Amino acid sequence: MSQNSQAVPQNTTQISELSKIEQPDAWLYDRSVLEWLFNPQLSKQLPLPYQFFGWYARLYFQITGKKHLWGGKKLFGFLSNLFLDRNRDRYLHLQLANYQVFLNPSDMRLFQVVNELSEQDADTQVLTQLLTEGDTFLDVGANHGSFAIVASKLLGTTGMIVAVEPQPRLAKAIALSLKANASCKFQILNLAVGDRDGEIELLVPTGTSGSAGVFPEHSATHQHNVIKVPLRRFDELVDWRNFTGKVVLKLDVEGSECAFLLGASAMIRALHPQLIIEVHPNSLKAAGATGDRLKELLQDLGYKHYAEIKNCDRICPLDNLDTSVQRNVVIIA
Repeated sequence: MSQNSQAVPQNTTQISELSKIEQPDAWLYDRSVLEWLFNPQLSKQLPLPYQFFGWYARLYFQITGKKHLWGGKKLFGFLSNLFLDRNRDRYLHLQLANYQVFLNPSDMRLFQVVNELSEQDADTQVLTQLLTEGDTFLDVGANHGSFAIVASKLLGTTGMIVAVEPQPRLAKAIALSLKANASCKFQILNLAVGDRDGEIELLVPTGTSGSAGVFPEHSATHQHNVIKVPLRRFDELVDWRNFTGKVVLKLDVEGSECAFLLGASAMIRALHPQLIIEVHPNSLKAAGATGDRLKELLQDLGYKHYAEIKNCDRICPLDNLDTSVQRNVVIIA
């Protein structure tokens, strides 16, 4: 793995533009993300360096009344490195109310994963409306596997999970979490998916794994790592003709949505899976795509409707989907 910094700006205009780009991990230091650390039943399960981070966050928020943690990035980097110096291959393990989860100790996004596994998270909990025992769930761009973990409790013993995650450390975390939670079969694919077979460079921001992708304008705006990963078309990657029950597919691939859909078109046309897809105007722009192009491709694959995550009962024409606002939506054939 090599580490790169963004290109040196050539003029004052470029410097001004770069200064406007928020660090991709900035939101992870908001109080709303970190608040679960104040729950002693959860925080006491963490190693001491992470407990100390939680103590600092709680004290800072209480004293200042602010909503964003000052110095959080540097402190987390120091404490996580301190932990990893003696625990290089270890994962953090938490027992939550309904799930067990394994977390990458060096990834600040671990704090948001715990929120995603709460009953208050609309994005993951929408699966309770879409999946039943015996169904198949595909988690493409799984990160720590939050959606797959929730699905594992809904599919019984006869369902199936396929999780796709190109970051090796996260793929291992997903495997550990599903082993602890799932009664059904599951498959972890540690690679990237697109519209061709080969190899591709994955750009991983140092602050958070959640913005990792293949387009520099989205994933390499700040300091980042570069790893080469296999790239495959989904249609030839898995034996999708043997999927059981109905199929639900979550797609969050930081601008590569259109490429994935093209590489999975045979499966999609045959099985018509319900999609939970992230609409992300900035990553689409970085990929040279548009929201209209994404909608056209979905319509070509047979999709006609969508629903907002928080109001799945209200079905709307796909033509009316607003792609200028970042969020997850449900796409329906």
